[in-house]
Amino acid sequence: MDARRSLFARTRRTVLAAFALSLFFAAQLHATSAKTPIHISVLDVNGIEIASNGAGAIHSATVDFNRAYQPGDHILLSGPRRVAVRFDRNFSECLLYLPDSSLGKFDFEIPYGSAEQQTGSAYAPDAFAGGSHRIEASLLTRNERTGYRNLALNPCDAVLPPETPAPALPHSSTNSYARNLFDFAARNAIDGVKQNGHHGIWPYQSWGPEQRLDVWWKLDFGRPVEVDSIRLMIRADFPHDSFWKSAVIEFSDGSRLPIQITSTSGLQRFNFSKHRVTWFRITNLVPADPGKWCSFIEVEAWGRDSR
Repeated sequence: MDARRSLFARTRRTVLAAFALSLFFAAQLHATSAKTPIHISVLDVNGIEIASNGAGAIHSATVDFNRAYQPGDHILLSGPRRVAVRFDRNFSECLLYLPDSSLGKFDFEIPYGSAEQQTGSAYAPDAFAGGSHRIEASLLTRNERTGYRNLALNPCDAVLPPETPAPALPHSSTNSYARNLFDFAARNAIDGVKQNGHHGIWPYQSWGPEQRLDVWWKLDFGRPVEVDSIRLMIRADFPHDSFWKSAVIEFSDGSRLPIQITSTSGLQRFNFSKHRVTWFRITNLVPADPGKWCSFIEVEAWGRDSR
């Protein structure tokens, strides 16, 4: 009995010590991030600076300037690993994680045009428009760092060449999007826009792959997170569309979750016991009608950042 009690006590001390150590390192990481200046630069296609917030700011930064955006203009954000940014008054805020590979920098190219072949086709027409602009960035709040939320949401996600490391996360990717048009790219499924009664340019942008049986869609978080719910919204532009009736969600921990999908136009929830993962992938997608288009308007992953 004494041996059991001694073993239990040692195990308890080890667990508590490990927990305390994890909290210490998390606090150290946050403290380091909190001291990293936030710097915003607006650059033209030749890399010439148009505007900036100067030497940088510790907790938050704002840049105001008057000049209409031109094709090739971009915004260079640098700062802590965890940052909230709003690149335009008429564009949603993004909660970003900047991985080691990005060296704390995120280069966001301003979307342009409204035709399907142009990057702006998946963005609201008034976003980045006009001659007066404001860009804001700040450290994440405590609730944003630790609260229960949709960890997939990232309107700032970009289309990248295959195997290219994402400079900011979460990041979506796929092996197919129809005719390589921006309004059918993977990023559209995590931009927070949920208008699903039609297809095409904003506000009906979606992840819309070619009519293939081997398509997949993947989300990378870039760090460990804890998720317990995946929520999907199909594009419901019937009779133009069909829908995937089943799929498998694969997680980075090696687990797999088969799901059944219906033709409802609302969010479909798939709850499960908590998984600690760095990515998940939706694969084995089976269309109800292989002769029609299938698409996701939005994919959500609910949970918390791992501590």
